[in-house]
Amino acid sequence: MGCTLACPTAFNKVKNGLQLTRSNGVTFDLTQYDKEILMQHWVHTVLAQEPDLFLKTMLASIKDSPKLLDVISCKLYDPGLENIAEWPKLRKMARGNCAFFTRQIVTNRLEEALVRQDSEKLGAIHIQYAPYGFKPTFLDIWQSNMIAIIEQLQFPKALDRLLFVKAFRMLSSFLCTLMVMEYEDSMQTLRFKERECRTEIFTISM
Repeated sequence: MGCTLACPTAFNKVKNGLQLTRSNGVTFDLTQYDKEILMQHWVHTVLAQEPDLFLKTMLASIKDSPKLLDVISCKLYDPGLENIAEWPKLRKMARGNCAFFTRQIVTNRLEEALVRQDSEKLGAIHIQYAPYGFKPTFLDIWQSNMIAIIEQLQFPKALDRLLFVKAFRMLSSFLCTLMVMEYEDSMQTLRFKERECRTEIFTISM
């Protein structure tokens, strides 16, 4: 008799018809001014100057933590560090990351409910990398490198850069925290279902 893994969200608590997760307790602290400065400079200042921002962030993160390369490649392929910048999978992942942030800032206009929903979905998806050594600390390395690159960019005013970096750090911290929580909750659910499956098989075999 087989055992099918259920969607992680099936095990979340429900109150008054609304699904509750641990990540619901994480506050979204961006002010309206924070949102405005992010929307003002994300495309026209940041991406205009650094269109490969996410690729460079990934490269810097792999340099800081080479094990990240095993996670991205799922230990199936070694692109070689000398050619890694041209690796199609890494470039595709960088484009996906850029699209995700642009969606939150430009499309969703940093509306909390939409940002929260997208971040939770992305966090749960990361369990596919767990067998290859994915660790939530990789997100801290990634965030640190991203901000370091942004801090080197030219803004219309020095104050704009300071305010943008402050707001972006808050946004990325919120996103990463939600992703980690959803990743951990999804992993916990997966382990629970695996134990349940083993118990079911043991019972049937008796």
